[in-house]
Amino acid sequence: MAHGFMWILIFVFLALFITSANPSTQCDLANGWSQFNSNCYKLEADLWKSWAAARHDCVTEGGDLVSITSPEEEQYQIPTGISLWMGGHDSVTEGGWEWTDGSPFRYIRWNAGNPDNHNDEDCLSILINNGYWNDDNCDFNRGYICKRRGKMCSMHCYCHHLEMENNF
Repeated sequence: MAHGFMWILIFVFLALFITSANPSTQCDLANGWSQFNSNCYKLEADLWKSWAAARHDCVTEGGDLVSITSPEEEQYQIPTGISLWMGGHDSVTEGGWEWTDGSPFRYIRWNAGNPDNHNDEDCLSILINNGYWNDDNCDFNRGYICKRRGKMCSMHCYCHHLEMENNF
């Protein structure tokens, strides 16, 4: 009897080790979030808001306006055909572009002639027709994309518990 119990303990330990070695990302798909790598994204194409109001919505949902740090991330997330707010701004120092989430502003995809600071444009949008970036008037109403880190779960039962507890 003790020998069988020992095998059960070994099996449970191995199962826990395997699931903790392969964590999964939870992104609240039911509420419009999607996953790419370890981040979650939410496209709000039908809610048109100023840059500040869009950012407020993203922060309220535990994220920020999207920062694009690689061509792969941009290809995954950015639909062309609509103009959207992103998390870039140069409101602290003119020409000193930064992401609101603190990510390094290294990958860029400016439209020709941009940024041009036309009429004191300090916020970043993606252009409707070609997917390139534009410095834009922060008061204009646009759709937007939120980004947040995915919740990492190493055990299915623990993830399920978190989902129930946080209504996530």
